[in-house]
Amino acid sequence: MIWTTAQDTLPPVPPARRLDAAPSGLAETVELTADHLEHLEPRVHTVAVFERVLDGLVRQAHRDRHALALALSTALGHRYPEEETDADRLTPVDVVVASPLWRVTGYSLKPEYVRRQRGHEECAQGGLELVIAARVREIGYALRSGAPQPFLLATPTWDTGALEAAELVERLVEYRRLGARPGPADFGQALLRVRRDDPAAPAAAEAAARLGTAEGDRLAAWLGADGEPGTGRRRVVIPDPQAHRAWSRAGAAMPQVAFASGERPALRREFPDAFQWLGRPHEGFTRCYHWHAGHAVRAAVLPEDRDVQARWLLPGVTLAATTGDQGDSWMLPHLALLGGPAGPGLHSAIAAGLGGRQPASRRPAVEALVVLAGRGELDAPLLGRELASMAALGTVKPNRLADAARSAAAAGAYATVWAVLAEVLPALLPSVRGAGEVLAVAADCVERCGATGPVPAEVAAVAARTRSSSRLVTEARRLAAALTGP
Repeated sequence: MIWTTAQDTLPPVPPARRLDAAPSGLAETVELTADHLEHLEPRVHTVAVFERVLDGLVRQAHRDRHALALALSTALGHRYPEEETDADRLTPVDVVVASPLWRVTGYSLKPEYVRRQRGHEECAQGGLELVIAARVREIGYALRSGAPQPFLLATPTWDTGALEAAELVERLVEYRRLGARPGPADFGQALLRVRRDDPAAPAAAEAAARLGTAEGDRLAAWLGADGEPGTGRRRVVIPDPQAHRAWSRAGAAMPQVAFASGERPALRREFPDAFQWLGRPHEGFTRCYHWHAGHAVRAAVLPEDRDVQARWLLPGVTLAATTGDQGDSWMLPHLALLGGPAGPGLHSAIAAGLGGRQPASRRPAVEALVVLAGRGELDAPLLGRELASMAALGTVKPNRLADAARSAAAAGAYATVWAVLAEVLPALLPSVRGAGEVLAVAADCVERCGATGPVPAEVAAVAARTRSSSRLVTEARRLAAALTGP
């Protein structure tokens, strides 16, 4: 159905910001690195600081590796009291810092040592961390061996982690001029970050193809069919109850929405081993033990594939609706700010988040909804249909949805929320418990945005009851009157 409404008045969406250049001097580089390691919790590491630290260390090592090692030993040597430590026991930046100090075991920096822990083979978040580990260990090995790159190829252009294709072409040109050999993990990460939907991408692909290098050819292909994200197939699954009971999450075994992903052949064919999990088909419900809060650095592995990340995150978001767990809803606003299509996966994750048991787990989903609406990327009917489906499964309860919808409307999204709830109401009427609360929010939104148009048949049927004064009937009449009144 089509309704005429006033335009929403939404809060401004935080813009992506360009990264500052890497520190130019040795003292500045060491100071930034020390501040990152000494004063920031790993959970709040920003992409901008993390990437500037890595690029600054690589650039300084290329200029004078011995001077860098001396400065790092003086400022940060106290962090590594043991003679040698395996890389998997250190934070990513610690791996890079400790490598030129010879405080990391050499074998643990080798590509074949970068592997998942047993029992985490199907964890999507662990797969993203594996890519980070492969890249920092590649950097650490180069610093330890005395053959660092002149600079990193994968340093993002934007604080989301996205990289402009033309900028990557310029870096490859400079690598060719210097006779430098790209690190396989660093170049692989650069490809995953390239903005494929940039209007300038076709010209960048042509320029990359003219380089006459293997990396230029791969970049050109990645900006074409090779870089397309795998398709996602929506389905309803019933997770293994035994697996969840073992972790005191019996409620998570109820039917819920998940996505099965298709294969991405280029990732399986041309990328380092640590990346290949990202290109494998996924069955949709993965066992993930990353209950701790993550950080934007992990999401920046695939900054142009937010819908893919949302599909992987969906089971964790659903936990907040089906159990007392806080779930992974906290990540939704960040995913909404990333690039790539805002497809069914992201809308499904937001829908599940809106049904969280606790207000704290619903707030991030509300924020993500408002962000997408502010960017003009929210498909309100799609979100509404997903909410209707989850309500039928029992994942989303009407009273929780009403509270979340009320919060989104209060942010100025009255027309958007009405467009969403118009798709949900037929699934709740005539008699689902809590439908009256959803009707009340819908009526308020219509009154405030001035929407006019046909009354949904299910709403009209409830409003037409003559022998009831229940809240359900009262709010249905109010909504019908708002849609058809002056």
